[in-house]
Amino acid sequence: MITRAAFGVAIGLGACLLFQIQFLLARHVLPWFGGAPAVWSTCLLVFQSLLLVGYAWAHAVARVRSRRVQGTLQVGLFAMAAALLVWHALGSPSPVAPDDSWKASALASPLWAITGLLTTTVGVPFVALASLGPLLQRWRADLLPQASPYRLYALSNAGSLAGLVSYPLLVEPRFDLVAQGWTWAAAFAVVGTAVAVCAWTTRHAEQQSDHSHRGSGRAPIGALLHWALLAAVPSALLQATTTRLTQDIAAVPFLWMVPLALYLMTFIVAFERPAACPRQPLALLLTAGSLLALGRWPTPVALTLTVGLLGVAGLALHGELSRRAPAPAGLTAYYLAVAAGGAIGSATVALGAPLVFTRVIEYPLGLAAALMLLAATHVADARAAPGSGRRRARLLVEAQVLAALVVVAVTVAESRVIADQTTHASRNFFGTVRVRDSVAPDGARYRRFIHGTTLHGLQFLAGQRRTEPTAYFTAASGIGRAMTALTARRAPIRVAVIGLGIGTLATYGRPGDHFTFYEIDPQVAALSRGPAPPFTYVNDSAARVDIVVADGRLALERTPPLGADLLAMDAFSSDAVPIHLITVEAVAAYARHLRDRRSLLAVNISNRHLDLAEVVAASGAASHFSAVLVEGESQPGLVQATRWMLLSRDPAALAGFGPLRPPPTARPWSDSASHLLQALHWPAPRS
Repeated sequence: MITRAAFGVAIGLGACLLFQIQFLLARHVLPWFGGAPAVWSTCLLVFQSLLLVGYAWAHAVARVRSRRVQGTLQVGLFAMAAALLVWHALGSPSPVAPDDSWKASALASPLWAITGLLTTTVGVPFVALASLGPLLQRWRADLLPQASPYRLYALSNAGSLAGLVSYPLLVEPRFDLVAQGWTWAAAFAVVGTAVAVCAWTTRHAEQQSDHSHRGSGRAPIGALLHWALLAAVPSALLQATTTRLTQDIAAVPFLWMVPLALYLMTFIVAFERPAACPRQPLALLLTAGSLLALGRWPTPVALTLTVGLLGVAGLALHGELSRRAPAPAGLTAYYLAVAAGGAIGSATVALGAPLVFTRVIEYPLGLAAALMLLAATHVADARAAPGSGRRRARLLVEAQVLAALVVVAVTVAESRVIADQTTHASRNFFGTVRVRDSVAPDGARYRRFIHGTTLHGLQFLAGQRRTEPTAYFTAASGIGRAMTALTARRAPIRVAVIGLGIGTLATYGRPGDHFTFYEIDPQVAALSRGPAPPFTYVNDSAARVDIVVADGRLALERTPPLGADLLAMDAFSSDAVPIHLITVEAVAAYARHLRDRRSLLAVNISNRHLDLAEVVAASGAASHFSAVLVEGESQPGLVQATRWMLLSRDPAALAGFGPLRPPPTARPWSDSASHLLQALHWPAPRS
């Protein structure tokens, strides 16, 4: 009984901690890297790579002949990891809190900075936990040779699912990051103790011979490649699905959880109940669903279809992976191939896609890859089927291949159409940007700036209209009214803006005024500066205009007080919200840069999916700011629907903008806790 409990705790709790630490560390680093959706994609890639290292360690340890030596090596790894956690705790708020020095390199190379940060902070503890699944399953198989070790794999995935579901729903809302770090370290010690018990009880167990069961410890190259591919495609599709979700809503654990939870559930079902993964029905569902995904659907339908197809593809491919699982002798090699495939699939999307594509098209291409891999797998298996079975399999394969080709063809055709309408397109760690020229109904030519899937700015191209503020920044908008009020009572003025867009606010500048834009994305900054930029608001402004390429909040934290009359925030990436820009700590940092009590904070909360008015009001109230919500409807003449929050420590400074909001009832968001569910809504998408 004690042995069974030790194995259960080590595998189940260990897997739970494996996913808890991913969310915990990602929450730590999000504010340091602009809150970009790519932060989670990079974290996921790093953790999958560390998982591969853990599986490689398990495979190497399992090949040692002496079980006593195996146990010593594994317990020694945990002891080293525990020592590193203790050493790290001596100079940090918690054993897993990253060093603040990493903030300095946040913008130099975000991908490599995140990789170095995660590896140095929890690399060894993560590898120790990652190695438990395959190694302890091998030990358990030697103790109970008649029992399937893959039941423990389902337990491992169930623990992982519990870890990722509990974090955003139970852990994050109730504990700050410091408490989370200490609790995680204590649970790690419990897992280490359980591992020591497992090693002690199995020290004399006889290892199964590699030749005593179906398969061997040395799997054929073809089998290894097939295992890796069956793991790589769902992993790539997971990354693509997460990017598709987070680029338009917010890079927060709640949204990371949904596709990852579904992905893990497909693993659990495939290895615990293989019969629940019927080949032909799943293949038909994936074929039909992939074609449906090409259409344009309302947001709830599109999100449901996106996540649902990830689940169908995961069940189909992980089902095939489960059916090809070897005997216990080849278990660690099998898991090593699965981990390698997962890391390769993740890297293909996280690293390769931004280099190859200027649009986010990896999701439909991932669906096409899943269809082609299933078709190839069915072809290989159909050779052993009877005549009627081969005919049915051939028809199914033809349908899958045809659907995959249609998906690729439609995606390529759409990309070419968009490319023909685009004068500039680029993509980097912070997202995709496009510039397109259009003609207004009155015949005036104008230029659009699109970040991700969201319009972020418009500029007329000729005559005096070239300096006309448009889109979310018109004179009738909240920010336009604030600028008009300021320029009427103060001269000159100092304005700081987090988020450049196309620099529309610079058109309000007068001689003597000073505008400073903070823009985290170099590709966005390049569109407004230089001898002949696509957008000329900055160059045409009468004010002095500076552009600082940096995360606005981090830059302001390091800058002496600016004495700003207005500090504006307009820094969404596509429609995703950089949470760290509207927290209690952020507003407190902004307040330091305001000239006096009558100075204004302005926050653009126009968003298709989130109602942030109460959140911003609550963060402002914590620093004694009153708030007003100023809304505007879309109108002809390139005027977009807007929602601006204006805040000031002097309520009289907000007179004329609208009624003051009553004291907020919602909990304010902080750097260590945000509550996305309280802000979600589903209005009709704005144009």
